[in-house]
Amino acid sequence: MTDIHAEEVNVPEQNKPDGRLLRSERSRGLIIDAMIALVEEGFLIPTAQQIAERADVGIRSVFRHFDDMDSIFETVNTLMLEETAPLFTGGDRTGTLDVRILHAIEQLTHGYESAKNFMLSGRIRRWNTPVIEKNYAVNQRRLQKELEDWIPEILTLSENKKQSAYALASFDYWHRLRVDQTVSQDSCIAIISSQLSQVFSTQ
Repeated sequence: MTDIHAEEVNVPEQNKPDGRLLRSERSRGLIIDAMIALVEEGFLIPTAQQIAERADVGIRSVFRHFDDMDSIFETVNTLMLEETAPLFTGGDRTGTLDVRILHAIEQLTHGYESAKNFMLSGRIRRWNTPVIEKNYAVNQRRLQKELEDWIPEILTLSENKKQSAYALASFDYWHRLRVDQTVSQDSCIAIISSQLSQVFSTQ
């Protein structure tokens, strides 16, 4: 019978994982997961203390892995930019103009509903965090490109009407309706789709 324990003892030292490195990587992951969980729950700008408590690590550990709070926000913002991208892609993009407008707004607004806290957190931090400012601009352009892919007729509009179309389909306009004016998600879709259709009907 093979002596497993004997084999483990004979593993060359250089092939053994560094326990301190594994613990360090685990702690960093816990800090990132804690930040994500807090933002998902509505704590858009979590404090270092909140993150440490949620991650069950000491506050010194937080700043051993990250230089400052901006570094944590940058890391999480970049990660969530990648993870939320699939919310806005795919779908059947065929049909009449009105059908495509409806489907585009359905997909965009459902994505906004799912990612709203991360988008709000990023919007708050973008003013003093260059990486988040850059990510914000990238995301805005990405969402515009998705809208153009759904509705390529946008590219034939005058500049003013094109910008109106982008604004109507934006997170900011949806958020005003959905949160500030407490409009239901279905009504948001109906309102935005109708207004966007009017942009094309008055060409």
